Amino acid sequence: MFSIASSGGDDFIVEDGSSLRMMRKNEFEFNRVNCLVWVLHESARSFSLAIQTLELARNGPELSSAWNGVDVNAWHKRAAYQVAVYALLKAAIEVELFLSHKRCNSPVYEILSSKTLFLGELVEAQLNAKNLNLVQWFRRVELPRIAGLFIPLFKKWSVEYAGRYAKKVGVILAISCCTAVTKLGSGRISCPQFTASIDDALVELRDLSRDLVSVDKLHHLAIKAGFEEDFLSHFGKKVLSSKNIEDVEFWIGLVQKKLSSAFHRESVITANQTFINKVEETSLATLGIFAYLGRETRLYLSEMNIKDIDDEIKDFLSYLECGSLYIYPEFNSLPKYQLFIEVVIDEIGWLDFYAPLKCKFQYDGRSRQHAIQAEKEIILYTVLTVCYDVFSGFAHYSNSSQRPLDSDLLSFLFRSQTLLSNCLEEYWAAYDKSGELMKFAERVASDSSMLLETQPKPIELMKRGIYQAGSRVNKNAFWQQGTKLAGIDSVEFAVGEYGAETKALHERIVRESTKKLISATNVILMGTRLLFIDVGDAFGLLMKQSRGKKITCRERRKLKRTLSDIITLVPVTILMLIPVSAVGHAAILAAINKYIPALIPSPYSSERLNLVRQLKRTKKMKAESWGIEDTDQIRETTRESGEDKSLTVAIPP
Repeated sequence: MFSIASSGGDDFIVEDGSSLRMMRKNEFEFNRVNCLVWVLHESARSFSLAIQTLELARNGPELSSAWNGVDVNAWHKRAAYQVAVYALLKAAIEVELFLSHKRCNSPVYEILSSKTLFLGELVEAQLNAKNLNLVQWFRRVELPRIAGLFIPLFKKWSVEYAGRYAKKVGVILAISCCTAVTKLGSGRISCPQFTASIDDALVELRDLSRDLVSVDKLHHLAIKAGFEEDFLSHFGKKVLSSKNIEDVEFWIGLVQKKLSSAFHRESVITANQTFINKVEETSLATLGIFAYLGRETRLYLSEMNIKDIDDEIKDFLSYLECGSLYIYPEFNSLPKYQLFIEVVIDEIGWLDFYAPLKCKFQYDGRSRQHAIQAEKEIILYTVLTVCYDVFSGFAHYSNSSQRPLDSDLLSFLFRSQTLLSNCLEEYWAAYDKSGELMKFAERVASDSSMLLETQPKPIELMKRGIYQAGSRVNKNAFWQQGTKLAGIDSVEFAVGEYGAETKALHERIVRESTKKLISATNVILMGTRLLFIDVGDAFGLLMKQSRGKKITCRERRKLKRTLSDIITLVPVTILMLIPVSAVGHAAILAAINKYIPALIPSPYSSERLNLVRQLKRTKKMKAESWGIEDTDQIRETTRESGEDKSLTVAIPP
């Protein structure tokens, strides 16, 4: 392979330069993964052309089929991409073995060899079905030729990686190749089993790369190679499970940088709101981190079907998610805050604080009452400790970077920490015997027997239920005995009791129907308001595009979403115009939301409506006075001491 590559390498590099110009012309981001995808396309095309030039591939039945309009080249067009991918992986394995000075048993070889062998057997089986001589021709001529198209690129990139990353070259190249295969698409490869195995191989290779190099260097290599998005989606689920506090500091710094650039790109920070210094600019990015934490915590609790939450936890989550409006009053406007949170979600949506916990708990809210309460407290305790870890990681980051924090941001962080401490005090099992918080890994894996012991025993619950039931029975017996003594017939007493129960049932039905009607009305009003906001934003984006200005990817997705919402609004409106009662309309809307959620326009979805509710709840809180008092106190302390403002996370008493 290396001999073939050395003979045609220079010519290919020139062709690679033309591909670079083509990609830039078509507004594709040029990186090494995209370059490999382009070479895969060219390799598949060249293999199809080579098959067509062979006389042994032509026979009588194929000519008759072609005469009848059948595409006789369909089989090798389908197999061409399999051949290209097979040659790519074979070349990656050969390069990794050459660089590691091994003949076999290297990490990349162990991960990719079986998958490559499976694809090679699939290709040869298709060639053998057409002509027995095609297999020998493929092994001797085509496979070395196509693999030779990739070897020059690997040699060039290996030279660039030499030095600091010499031991990781093979792994990084293998990740780039597998990422290019997934980007090529499973439809072109036409082998679901192989595509699934490549996804598994990517997971193994990423974990292997993390053991070889630090996370910051690996991120730099991922950017250079072109698989940063895959890198973030994979390692974004392991941020808090990292044993190294330096890794947590890296992730917080990376998120801040991404949010700061995204706020400028998406015009969250307008020309009239230009910040005076870098401190104020990073403050908004920090607020975005904690707003995302509050939102993800709320969604995780909703996913675990935990609805009855204490007011202290509700206040804490609301202040995390929407407390930025007390620092930036313009966020009181729903369109402005919606833009802020949409940019945050779009930019750091790969960050998942609760990924290690989603497989640990299986809370459904339908088990026995005492088990529900115990498991609910365990989940809430674990969620609060995750929030504490984020605060602790940010404190380490701010102290290690020695960057001063804005006084308004400090007031927000201190108030959030106070609310978190109040919540932790309600769940004393978060502390060990020494009174200190346990480490995150120990907390997740720790036994929950302490919480279970605090719950009433089943026998106690049964006794309490019997006592209450007995008191009701005795009370009814007492009243029945009194009525008999007064000369009232027992039948009349039963009729009166039945009438009272019927009246109470009727009142309860009316009360519940009224509550559902009010809830459905609020949903329709809030959703309609969000829909009008989306339509206004979409109209502004269309005007911006008509003036020749480019719109971002997020804005393009928002345009498509708004158009889809308008289309899906038509059948929902027709259903709502059916002449039934208001309660019937509420039932129709609930049924659609439960069985056909895709038919509900996004402004009426629970995810977006909950954001509006959180914003309203935060506005009603007394957090404004908290922020003012904390800010004044911080300024006085800073003025007296003359020290730099920094954040420390205190353990609750």
